[in-house]
Amino acid sequence: MMSDQRPGSAQRATPSADGLRLPARFVDHARTLLSWPCNEDLFGPLMQVAREEWAEVARAIARFEPVTVVARSQDAAEASRLTGDGVDVLELPLDDSWIRDNGPIFVRDRQEAVAVVGFGFDGWNEQFPCAADALVPKGIAAAWKARFYQAPFVLEGGAFNTDGEGTLLTTEQCLLHNRNLGMSRRDYEDALREWLGIEKVIWLPFGLVEDSGPLSTAGHVDDVAQFVAPGVVLAQTAPPENRNHARLQENLAVLQESTDAAGRRLDVIDMDLLPYVKGIGAGLDLRTPGATKLMPAPYVNLVFVNGGVLLPRLGVEGEEAAYARIGELLPGREVVGMPVEMSAFGGGGLGCITQQVPAGRLLS
Repeated sequence: MMSDQRPGSAQRATPSADGLRLPARFVDHARTLLSWPCNEDLFGPLMQVAREEWAEVARAIARFEPVTVVARSQDAAEASRLTGDGVDVLELPLDDSWIRDNGPIFVRDRQEAVAVVGFGFDGWNEQFPCAADALVPKGIAAAWKARFYQAPFVLEGGAFNTDGEGTLLTTEQCLLHNRNLGMSRRDYEDALREWLGIEKVIWLPFGLVEDSGPLSTAGHVDDVAQFVAPGVVLAQTAPPENRNHARLQENLAVLQESTDAAGRRLDVIDMDLLPYVKGIGAGLDLRTPGATKLMPAPYVNLVFVNGGVLLPRLGVEGEEAAYARIGELLPGREVVGMPVEMSAFGGGGLGCITQQVPAGRLLS
């Protein structure tokens, strides 16, 4: 496979051939990216509420590290005003506000030189307009004068998670049954090796029930499992009365029997509290009064920042214990609760609206 580079530049080999690999989310960051809410069909009259929520998240991250918010030119002034000092605004065309899925993926070599990978983005199987969002990775790479690789297949950032040492988590539900139909398990493993430097893929069967069917991401791993350290996975479970119970137990069994790329058996920490917010959900018309449903907001869908970790702030019973448990897993990081009502209503969460840029110098 060969990659498309910036206009006028020579083609390069894949990131793996150039000695680059996907780092973990928990490594030191140069900054974090967000994209500014702008989808009127999704947020409708609640657009301002969504923007204020995104802005609060941006301001919180800016306490720990630099932040760049990607915004349409007509929204740039408002984005700058609401996010305040310490947050940069980069003007690019956008369709939506889920930069984890359509944004750049950053790879890094042993000398901490960083490059950008763009995967195909088709609006979660052509469910939503995405022409502008599909060009965001290349646009950011061009703005930053960073080396850019274009991968020849569709992959959203929320569909995978890595330990940074060659192991990747994903779900069969998303990749094998809902993306790049015709690509086999072996095809994916070969492609992930070339484009992200992955040596071993751990295939979980399922995402959440609520993340299935029309107007969903079809089983992203973000809501069910995440590496919090090399060899350590935080895994979502649920009580027997929750309709996710059986499928999450299947995921748990796979993780407990798995080893990573280094041959270590995984240390699996289960998170049995699966909280929900009652709000206007993905697939419902936000302009219809009373159009509400319960939407999950898993603590597993967390965000690492330098010296901290952001978790959903819901005020539900058991939240304090969940915070304490994750804090114990991540010593030295400040635990910060963040609002997730609007990101959950849109079918996502904190991890879905952010994308980390690993520390290092950008390759040209």
